[in-house]
Amino acid sequence: MDTRIYVMTHKKLEQIPDELYIPLQVGKAGKEDFGYVGDDLGDHISEKNARYCELTGMYWLWKNVRCDVIGVCHYRRFFVKEEKLLSRDYIEHKVRKYPIIVPNSSCVKDADAYEHYAKRHYAKDLDLCREILLKKSPEYAAAFDFAMETILVSVGNMWITRKDIFDRYCEWLFAILFEVEKRIDFSGYDDYQQRVMGFLSERLFRVWLFMQPEAVWEENMKLIEPSEFSNAEKRIDLIYRYVKLKIDPVLRLYKSDAPRKTLAAPFCCQDDFHGKIPVWVCWWQGESEMPELIRRCISSLKRNLPTEKTELKLITLENCMRYVTFTDTVIRKFNEGKITYTHLSDLLRAELLYRYGGMWVDATYYVARPIQPDIFAFPVYTLRFQKPIWEADITKGRWSVNLWHTASGKKLFSFLMESLWYYWEVEEKLIDYFLADYVIAVAKEAFADVKNELEQCVCTEKSVFDLHRLMNCKYTPERMEQLQKNQTFYKLNRHAGYRKANIAGEETIYGHIVSLHHCKE
Repeated sequence: MDTRIYVMTHKKLEQIPDELYIPLQVGKAGKEDFGYVGDDLGDHISEKNARYCELTGMYWLWKNVRCDVIGVCHYRRFFVKEEKLLSRDYIEHKVRKYPIIVPNSSCVKDADAYEHYAKRHYAKDLDLCREILLKKSPEYAAAFDFAMETILVSVGNMWITRKDIFDRYCEWLFAILFEVEKRIDFSGYDDYQQRVMGFLSERLFRVWLFMQPEAVWEENMKLIEPSEFSNAEKRIDLIYRYVKLKIDPVLRLYKSDAPRKTLAAPFCCQDDFHGKIPVWVCWWQGESEMPELIRRCISSLKRNLPTEKTELKLITLENCMRYVTFTDTVIRKFNEGKITYTHLSDLLRAELLYRYGGMWVDATYYVARPIQPDIFAFPVYTLRFQKPIWEADITKGRWSVNLWHTASGKKLFSFLMESLWYYWEVEEKLIDYFLADYVIAVAKEAFADVKNELEQCVCTEKSVFDLHRLMNCKYTPERMEQLQKNQTFYKLNRHAGYRKANIAGEETIYGHIVSLHHCKE
């Protein structure tokens, strides 16, 4: 598929970190040449840029470019996902289902979109625009009036779509704007108000969208310079080097020939788990203080564990010291509020998995189907992904810190445990929320056996977040059945505000899960 995203610019840009994005110099006629493709070749209106803004670039694309999918963004406004430019794969996959991708709608602070325009520009131009619209496309009259009465607008003339749809819009748009331009008296308009055709087109875009049969998808749009797209990777690299430096004494000890497996003191636990594999879940406040979602998640885990070989263990603040040996420093800094419950959980899982092995499952995982026994055959098991879920993430999809299975005594978890202990011995503040992931990244780089064990885990192409995205959707047996087929573990968010019924009073997937588990209890 021939997909191109054009970046409208009137100035020299720093290099954009993706060749999919092509700088297009707008208003290039008679201006300094920056070495980019310009809107002054072939059939063009480049000389109208002062009035038409980025629309001179759109006109040029309409008349001179042939491709399958085309997009328009600006030198400092881009579509982003997880702080990254939209990738070719993402765009081409999305366009198959949603042929029109637009920025998230913005809300005006005035009474409606018409008043918003009238306070900033000349209302007579918008009225003239409606007059021309009624003559050229009378079927759009109701859509125009509706768009003006709402508080939603689409800014920037940015979008991504199939080229045939793009051409269809441009033919409609420029037929109106060229006629409006003929009838506007520009005398008295300053440089800002001279850009009237660009301002009008932003309002007309929503009018046109209302009348199209294709599905529309909104993406996040961010004001950002091209140079800033590498900031996330730079930040990750800096934090990684900082963490590696801070835990260097532990790292050097593990790389030495010292005849010991760990500095951790021996610890005797009376619980033998009845000869079964422990499955660890933590809710610090205890069962009586569990939110409903957590109860349903833990209930789903219980129901889908192979009971003949596993035993579920709920860890709380009250019983944790039966199983682990937090250092005095860790306990003190937790009591001082420097270590949160979340990061105490990182210390907890590392020590539990090192000392006893077994499975660790975060309390916000919903288990949709029986857990397969082959998971327990891996020396180390975690969720891995062929493609990273988030680009700006130290894990890069190589492990999931919230779900593990391991035999006891593994180097990965002793190193994680002791590195976290040591970090809190020398530090007063948390450098990053994902500190444990940075330590695991150090271990994977430093130890060939750790790397090998992690890479033995089979990658999954499925998304652990599919259920989260569907929780407030209407429940159907077919949809739930498909979710159960696709994935065993689904990560949920206890702060997401899942609802048991939609606005029509119909049961949602979350509502079904709640009622299902009530019946099972």
